[in-house]
Amino acid sequence: MNTTSGRPRDPRIAATVLSATRELLLEVGFDRLSVRAVATRAGVSRAAIGRRWESKAQLVLDAVLGVAPDLTPFDGADREGWIRWVVTGSSELFRQPEVRAAVPGLLATLRDHDELRTALWQNFAGPAAELLPAEDGGSDTDTARALLALGAGAAMFLSLIAPSEDTDEMRAAILAILLPGAGVQGTLPGTSPSPRFGVSGA
Repeated sequence: MNTTSGRPRDPRIAATVLSATRELLLEVGFDRLSVRAVATRAGVSRAAIGRRWESKAQLVLDAVLGVAPDLTPFDGADREGWIRWVVTGSSELFRQPEVRAAVPGLLATLRDHDELRTALWQNFAGPAAELLPAEDGGSDTDTARALLALGAGAAMFLSLIAPSEDTDEMRAAILAILLPGAGVQGTLPGTSPSPRFGVSGA
């Protein structure tokens, strides 16, 4: 646990702040959201937030993605199950109202912050990529990273640009392309309900 002045940080403060951030994202959007407003809504000081998050972008990222990726859906999954979860889970993530409210502003901010952008990709893509089984055993991280980029990229595009196309049929069509391309044959692509993609602690 992180400490400040030798005293452990209260995890309840972080949970309250993240909840307040999600509420304000829905109410005012990313651009009008401020750390001051979050502190007021959460009933904490700005200093308390500053000790935990270095910027508004980091705060919003933790609020909508979680402080660490949830690898449970990937752990033990076969190659087909791993790919299906990337497509369906990514879609569920980007359809969440608070995520849709945050993404446009986050993309503009991340464009100018190389370190934050790199950390985001490494922290969330890296651990999941290690869990994609290779066709001949072991792991297949290069293919996994490409599949994560394709699956998450498609989900973000559909959510923001073409929401009318964000359907089960479209996800099935995407799986029909990705599964054979990744060496998975003989199955009919489909979608099924699944828990939130890649997040925990939010």
